[in-house]
Amino acid sequence: MVKKKDKISLPASGAGLIRYMEIEGKGPKIKPEHVLFGAGALVLIEAMIKFGLI
Repeated sequence: MVKKKDKISLPASGAGLIRYMEIEGKGPKIKPEHVLFGAGALVLIEAMIKFGLI
């Protein structure tokens, strides 16, 4: 027989894990599309500066 103190208990599944999608911060909400368009615009402006168009 297994004695009580020899028995190994495992932690509960999901213990200490946080679902970050459920946590809302106080900052501005930016859609992923806006980030992509902003990055593309920045690359375009830098290319125009490099080639002397601006």
